[in-house]
Amino acid sequence: MTDCCLCTLFTWVVYFLAVVVVWNIVRYILELIPEGGSVHDRAVLITGCDTGFGRELAKKCTKNGFMVFAGCLTTEANEVKNQFHFYHFQAAKTLEAEVANPRLKTVPMDVSKDESVEKAAEFVKKNLGNHKLWGVVNNAGIFSCYGPDDWCRMNDYKLALDVNCLGVIRVTQAFKKLVKAAKGRIVTVTSVNGRLSTPAAGPYVVSKFGASAYMDCLRQELYNFDVKVSIVEPGIFRTPLLDEQAMLKRVDHVWTQIDDETRAEYGENFKNYFAKMWNKTYISLSTTKIHYVVDNYYHALTAKYPRHRYYCGWDAIFVYVPLSLLPTWWTDFVVRNLGKQEVVPACLEEKMKKN
Repeated sequence: MTDCCLCTLFTWVVYFLAVVVVWNIVRYILELIPEGGSVHDRAVLITGCDTGFGRELAKKCTKNGFMVFAGCLTTEANEVKNQFHFYHFQAAKTLEAEVANPRLKTVPMDVSKDESVEKAAEFVKKNLGNHKLWGVVNNAGIFSCYGPDDWCRMNDYKLALDVNCLGVIRVTQAFKKLVKAAKGRIVTVTSVNGRLSTPAAGPYVVSKFGASAYMDCLRQELYNFDVKVSIVEPGIFRTPLLDEQAMLKRVDHVWTQIDDETRAEYGENFKNYFAKMWNKTYISLSTTKIHYVVDNYYHALTAKYPRHRYYCGWDAIFVYVPLSLLPTWWTDFVVRNLGKQEVVPACLEEKMKKN
């Protein structure tokens, strides 16, 4: 009887694995089918084209025939972002010079400001001509704070939410009617941190979870309008967002903003160790192959059957996604031990010595 049960169980396991394999083969074949029609009468809007993923996607889309509206933050209006070197000045001009193609038009856009997005929408409408706005790519994003929640202020959360979450909503709502008319695409970068929380990145994680939830809602709402909505979840990529000196400046800036009591609680030794290990960990785990993300963006815009979610990078596929599927206590245990620190906050040093 036991042998019979084991045999039945084994058979069902084999059937299940066979179905998984067949499904993935079918999905792979379907994903190779391009969307019909010519890209030459289609336009795409891409935010955050100053550097990184957005900049490279703008180049690729222009090269392949799309009309591209590249949203760039090129002013000094937002001192916090510029202070942390999230963007490079004059990015719009350098992008235009690099591409040297009239099909690419740069658009000044600060996704955290209603007025800026509204002006960008008017610019796009006036310059579309005979093109349809086929796609919106929400690529703009920032880190507003590094460190434990004790170091974060409400402004850090507001800034991250204003760009990474509300910025996505703001841009999507401004251009959604045009995309619906074209039966096109809305593509948004969230992060693996939009599915798995990690310590010392509270504002970033909260904003990315919010953006992911909004896209899930939008995907279901726009299904009957034939608009396809995709989420791109990158792992750790070495873009200007992970510039080592900028990361150190963020930590130093946050440290100067917290009160004396909190500084005494954690201690200068912990702050320095945290900054050093944070940089070392992220730089060592990151990859420079940003084309993984750019290619997934492009696939979401041009495939007949784009994915609902794209996981970019081996760390996303083999670490973050599996961890996000585990029971909470298990995930916490793994994250806690993977990020185990040799130096603890000053107030806990005595406790650790006793143990």
